[in-house]
Amino acid sequence: MKKVRAGLIGLGGVGRIHFDCWRKCPDAELVAISARDPRKLAGDWGGQEFNLGAQAAQRVDLSGFTAYAKFEDLIADSNVDVVDICLPTPLHAPVTIAALRAGKHVLCEKPMALSLDECAAMERAAAESGRHLMIAHCLRYSPHYLKAREILESGEYGGAVYANFQRMSGAPIWSGDGWFMRVGESGGVLDMHIHDIDAALWWFGKPARIVADGYAHNGLPLTVDAHWHYDEGPFVHLHSAWDVNGGAFRYSFKLVLEKATLAHDSAVEGGALQLITGGKATSIPISEANVHQAEIDDFARITAGFGTPRISPVESRLAIEIGLEENRQILG
Repeated sequence: MKKVRAGLIGLGGVGRIHFDCWRKCPDAELVAISARDPRKLAGDWGGQEFNLGAQAAQRVDLSGFTAYAKFEDLIADSNVDVVDICLPTPLHAPVTIAALRAGKHVLCEKPMALSLDECAAMERAAAESGRHLMIAHCLRYSPHYLKAREILESGEYGGAVYANFQRMSGAPIWSGDGWFMRVGESGGVLDMHIHDIDAALWWFGKPARIVADGYAHNGLPLTVDAHWHYDEGPFVHLHSAWDVNGGAFRYSFKLVLEKATLAHDSAVEGGALQLITGGKATSIPISEANVHQAEIDDFARITAGFGTPRISPVESRLAIEIGLEENRQILG
């Protein structure tokens, strides 16, 4: 299989993770990078925090890559087959559409966009270009979430009764120019909460009714508690919170089935997936996996003609529709 040639736009927190993943991808070659900050293009990556912790070294040798200060120039590069977009959310739609129109396949970080009109425009551009567009909902590559879904769908322990998703972190005041904390640019905690919205939609489908409340500061939602109601299905509770005072990143889910419960907490038992039956908990063997690496490896194979994206633009747009409705209820 011929290696696909990737161009990475954005060298912030998640962009730097994607940088390492593309370099390790067996079916792709990272050939170009783009960032607005000349310091980053020079290989000086020090002084930036990220809620996932691990980052590339402070000094990085970028001599093997074509570097562009303007994303338009990377998109125009005929040596690039795939564009990976790791930019602030307001740029997702325009940059994705430009890349698709230039004939590139696109992997775009979540959330897809912050308006349904922008999401629809991205879908149209993908359909018209005949290229793949995948939004990077990485939980679809998590072995814990995949195994839980497999058990749910098997029916071995009966149907789902209740599900709880939680995701908490210090507020991302560390973001490059503070865009995460500006109303209208990040959607507030939705930027993080979108992970669990997508996971719940993936497992259970679209709810019949949503009730959401939360805390907002100066019009920016910082916490959300959402209750999803299904006509025939589980009661689903989702909680996400950004704490302006700081705090560790932590996430969990609990899936209560008729005959067993599945539980996963990143901060408990080494993040094991627990099966609880008869009052006793046992750990389900889960293979170690870097979800970002798995996602990028899969997208490289897809763009080379092997398989289809694990999530469609339509599904990603639905996650935005749900998240915007939750924010609307929070803000009143």
